[in-house]
Amino acid sequence: MLSRAVAGLRRRFYLPRNAWVLALSSTIWNVGGTMANPYQAVFFSTVGANAVLIGYLLAMSSGVTAIMQLVGGYVADAWGRKKVIVTFSFLSATSAFLFIFTSQSPLLVLPILLSSIAGIYGPAFNAMLTESMEPQLRARGLVTFTLVTSLPSVIFPYVGGRLMQTFGAFDGLRIAFFMSGLLGVIGVSYRALRLKETYLGSETEKKKKGIPKLVYGFFKDNAYVLRNSSGEAKKLLVYSALASAGTGMTVPYTSLYLVRVVGLPPEFYGILTNIAGLITVVLLLPASRIIERIGLSRSAIYASISVPVNQIIFVNAKGRDEFVAWTAIGGASGALLGPSLTALQADYSRQEMRARLMALFSVFSLITAVPASIFGGYLYGTFGPLASYVASVPIFLLASLMLARIREPHKPSN
Repeated sequence: MLSRAVAGLRRRFYLPRNAWVLALSSTIWNVGGTMANPYQAVFFSTVGANAVLIGYLLAMSSGVTAIMQLVGGYVADAWGRKKVIVTFSFLSATSAFLFIFTSQSPLLVLPILLSSIAGIYGPAFNAMLTESMEPQLRARGLVTFTLVTSLPSVIFPYVGGRLMQTFGAFDGLRIAFFMSGLLGVIGVSYRALRLKETYLGSETEKKKKGIPKLVYGFFKDNAYVLRNSSGEAKKLLVYSALASAGTGMTVPYTSLYLVRVVGLPPEFYGILTNIAGLITVVLLLPASRIIERIGLSRSAIYASISVPVNQIIFVNAKGRDEFVAWTAIGGASGALLGPSLTALQADYSRQEMRARLMALFSVFSLITAVPASIFGGYLYGTFGPLASYVASVPIFLLASLMLARIREPHKPSN
């Protein structure tokens, strides 16, 4: 009976088998991740990193991840999806354990670097996820995937804040990182056992022998993908870079600002994160209908416009009610923006070059995040914690204008 009920839910919300495996394994992993990740900057500060150093650490993470994403896109299109997903998912999950042994800021380099290297599996993951879905149902499938994987964010950020409140920032977050690593390994083990390959790779690339040919093929193919991508895909690349600049300047320092400067209790910040997750989950189902009715491009545009508005609300927030409003708008925006953008990226990429092109979306974002994180840390430490949020508003507006130039890939239903 339980299996029939699960099968019925999967049909209703459209989550094909491979997508279901990816969603369930990610959700298990996210239970621990949402305990620790919202408070990452607080942990960095606790072990002695100031805002500028945090910016440099995150810039290093973005730079290394960008390189790994490029390599990952090439490997996934040349050799297939599953092997790279499973291998580097395990590496990423186990990197959380290193934070347990980190007591000084220089040691933060090790887990951050390991996690960044493991980012090589990202393009293969995104390609396999979208390939598992019928193109006309892809937006609904991505909404369902986001719904399932967002469920831990409704509860477990509060658990992380409660751990900090009870055991202190250092010991409480070490427990959270341990849970992140443990549940990550469990989730990835399920992924390794149940995942099915969706693309076996290019026979031409498989025949290449030796490092020089592989390196040459890597650069040649990524240049080919960039040169031969559609005009709409190139606009999405520019949007990704602009949006990442604004995000890199602000998001890494949010928990640090609210907990250290505003003085919110860690568990209340966890509640704010829970509210964002709950709103995202509640709105994801109507979001799928909105996307199918008005189209992917319009959905993404409407959601992106709310981002600079929300930054203004954050800058002017004085009390808990204003921060709750900021959280609510952010959760609503995320429910619409994430699935519509991913579906647009998939629709404007051919399967044989999909992993490489989706890697380039990440790479453009990550490369932009390198100077943005450093600049954001400099603004935070030099001109005050709100300076980076003020500076991000025109950047997010430019990103929305770029998104407004992208045409609709499918005609919306009436």
